Amino acid sequence: MLPTREQLVVVHCDLVEFSRLTSQNEDATFYALKQGFEQAALLVSDHDGALVNTAGDSLLAVFPTAQAAAQAALGLQQYFALTNRHLPENEQLRARIGIHQGAVVVQGDQAFGNDVNIAARLQEIAPPGGICLSESVRHLIGDFNELQFESIGVQTLRHISQPVSAFLLLTGHEVSHPDSKAPPEVQPRVLVLPFSAPKNDSDLGELGEALSVNLISALSRFRELFVFAPHTVLSLPAQSHDQRRGDDQLKARFLIEASLKRHLEALRLTINLVEMPHGHYLWSERYDVTAYDLAVTQDEITDHIVTTLVGNIEHSAGTTHISHTLSLDYDENIRARRLVYRMQSAEDLDQAKTLFRNLGNRHPGFASAHSGLALSHLAEFLMGWASHPLETLNKAAHAAQLALELDPSDSGAHAAFGVTQIWQRDHDRAMTYLDRAVELNPNDTDVIAARALGLIFRGRPIAAFTALESALDANPFAPAWYFWALAISSYNSGQYRNAVETLLRIASPNRFHRRLLAASYAQLGETDKATSERDQVMIEVPSYTVEDTRNSQPYEHSADVDSFVEGLLKAGFPSHLQSHF
Repeated sequence: MLPTREQLVVVHCDLVEFSRLTSQNEDATFYALKQGFEQAALLVSDHDGALVNTAGDSLLAVFPTAQAAAQAALGLQQYFALTNRHLPENEQLRARIGIHQGAVVVQGDQAFGNDVNIAARLQEIAPPGGICLSESVRHLIGDFNELQFESIGVQTLRHISQPVSAFLLLTGHEVSHPDSKAPPEVQPRVLVLPFSAPKNDSDLGELGEALSVNLISALSRFRELFVFAPHTVLSLPAQSHDQRRGDDQLKARFLIEASLKRHLEALRLTINLVEMPHGHYLWSERYDVTAYDLAVTQDEITDHIVTTLVGNIEHSAGTTHISHTLSLDYDENIRARRLVYRMQSAEDLDQAKTLFRNLGNRHPGFASAHSGLALSHLAEFLMGWASHPLETLNKAAHAAQLALELDPSDSGAHAAFGVTQIWQRDHDRAMTYLDRAVELNPNDTDVIAARALGLIFRGRPIAAFTALESALDANPFAPAWYFWALAISSYNSGQYRNAVETLLRIASPNRFHRRLLAASYAQLGETDKATSERDQVMIEVPSYTVEDTRNSQPYEHSADVDSFVEGLLKAGFPSHLQSHF
C-alpha cells in the first residue's frame, strides 16, 4: 500500500554557524538551542502547524496554509531577534528558514518527498535571520498581513534537478552574506558616560548627569554616529561607569568620559574621548568654566568630538546653540531634560514640567523650554501616569506647536506633536511630523520609537517591530513604553507569544500592559494566566469595559483593533458597562 501524500506547506529551519557556537561554549549553546526549539514548537502550534522533528540544529514542520507557515517563520525570526538583544555578537543564535509547498508524506517524526528537499535547499540560500520561499508559496500568501517580499530570481538548488524561482520574505532581521560585495556600513558606536563628580557633592553629580544627556542630544543629530540614548546611560549602575562596561555589554567603540570638580569660583571639567577595546585616548581637554559660559563650552566640546570621530562635518545643524541671554538658565534646562529622560516616576515629570514652565515664563521665546514641556506631558501620557490622559495629550500638542513656531528644527517637538496627532486620528499629519523628526535627529531613540507608534496605528506592525528593535539597540535600558509598543506590534502581527515575552520584561507593569498581556494569554489559550492579569486590571479600574479600549485605540482602520478586542473578550473582560476610560 502506497503511503498517503498530503498537500502541505513545509518549513525547514536551520541554525547558522552552530558548530562554531558549540565549540566556543558547548553548554551555553545547548541551552540556547533547547530554549529556542521549545519556543519554536510553541510557535508552530500557535499557527496551526505540526512539528515533524528536530535533528541537531535543524527543525522541520508542516502547515495547512502558506499564510500560517509564513506567520510561524516570521514569529521565529522575531523571537531570535528578541533573545539576541541580551547576547554578545559572537553568541547570538540566527536561523535560516526555507518554505515550499507540495505533496508530502508524513510518518511519525519523518517527512518525505522532493518538496521537503526543496524547502531544505531554499533554507540554505536564505541569509542569516532571513526566510526564503518558492514562487508557488509566494503566490499562495498573496497580500497578507503587511508581509513584504523580494524576488531573487531563478535559483539552482543543490541536488534539485529543476531550478526554482525564489523570493525572500523580508523580516528586517536579515544579516548580509559574508561574501557580499557591498562594503559594510561603518557607524561608530559612541557611549557618553555620566560626568563623574565627588561623591559628597550631589548637586554637581546631578549636573554631571544632565550635561551628559545634553551632549548625547547634540551628538545624536549626526547620521555618521551611533549614539546610545540617555535612558541607557542613566540606567547604568554607578559602579559600572567604566570602560569595560561600555566595551563588553554595549559594544561601544568610543567612550566619552568626563569629571566635574569645583575649582575656586568656577567648575573644572575634564573630558576624554577613548577608543576601545584598548583604551587609547584620542582627545583630552580641561576647561575651567562658570555657569554663565557652560553652554558655549559644551558646544565647543561637541564640535571637538564630532570632528575627531567623523572628520569634516557641517556643524550648522549639529550642535544646540543657546543664546547668550539664556546662558544663565542652561543649568535649569538640562536638569529638567535629565528628569524627563530618567523617566523613573511621575514625580520626576512633575518636577521637570515645573522647571520648563518657569524657564518658559522667564524666556517666552526659548523653544527648548516649550519642547521640553511637550515631551514631559507626552512621557506622562505614554507611561500611563496621566490622571486625565486626553487633557495631558492636548497640553503636549499645544507646547509642541509653540516650540515649532519658535524653532522649526526641533526634532523632539516634531515627534511630540506627531504622537498627539495619532490620538487625534490625523494619521497623515502624524507621519509627516514623525518622519521629519527622524530626518532631523536620526539617532534619537525616542523619536524612532515615536515614529514606530505611528506605524502601529497605521496598520504596519511588522515595520514598527523592526523600527523599535533599532531603537532598543541604541537604548538597551529603554522606558516601559518602548516594550509596550513592541508588544503591540507583535500582537497585531499575530505573534501573541512574542508579545508575552516582551511584556514580561517590563519591571512594573501597569493596567495597559496587563490588558495586552491578558489578551495575549487568552489568544494562546492560557486561560488561568489571562484571568490573573484580567483580575488585577479590574481591581485597579473596576468600571473598565472592552468598549473603552475599542473607542480609545487610535487606529486608522477600525478593523485593526478587532483582534485586540477579541483577546480581551476571551480573557473575560466585561464587554459593556458605563464607560469611564
